[in-house]
Amino acid sequence: MTTSEQIRILSKITTKNEAGQHFMEIYSTEALEALEADGLLTINRPIHGATGISYSQEYWSVEVTDDGVALVEANPEDWES
Repeated sequence: MTTSEQIRILSKITTKNEAGQHFMEIYSTEALEALEADGLLTINRPIHGATGISYSQEYWSVEVTDDGVALVEANPEDWES
């Protein structure tokens, strides 16, 4: 994934977009895993405390890390509107 592609995702990713689509429906798993591995975003995958079972993807949330924000802010020409 190029830096421009990373920035396009990071500049607009939210847990749910304005249309109500969850980020896991919008972006490829591979792209999200790569961004997470690079430390540019965090995917919160909650686990039920009593059972230890992971909640389904619809309960996951996403947050751009400080490094991700810095990358986006340093490259405004690559932002996707």
